[in-house]
Amino acid sequence: METFTRLLPALAVVILVLAGAGLYRWLGSSSGTAPPPLATEITADGRPVLVELGSTSCASCVAMHRVLDELQSSHGDRLQLVSINILEQPELVGRWKVMAIPTQVFLDGDGRELGRHIGFLSADAIRERFAAAGLPLGPATADDS
Repeated sequence: METFTRLLPALAVVILVLAGAGLYRWLGSSSGTAPPPLATEITADGRPVLVELGSTSCASCVAMHRVLDELQSSHGDRLQLVSINILEQPELVGRWKVMAIPTQVFLDGDGRELGRHIGFLSADAIRERFAAAGLPLGPATADDS
């Protein structure tokens, strides 16, 4: 019973993700490349955007928050960072097509999706992804660790 109790939060996240994805398909999706509206505002100001969808209850998500903090300090002037807790905003699971957490969605400066990744991703890997899409963020500052 103790094992089940410890697995219950993870099971709840899986159910939320699957239910959200099913509801998204049931409601129909748009085929456009612009991101869906967010509870957290994203402005198309020319900077690329990294949207991180996760929670505070999964280890990889918590590790991603440290990466986001690192990127904010090293590239905050060149990159918008948006973190969405899907447990607090479950309506965004389907709208962002989240299949597992953490999920990172890469957007260009106009808000068009460039790609996505599921799981932990290091700051270096995120910089490489943007560079490969033709949006180099530049080197990390000396404060970047």
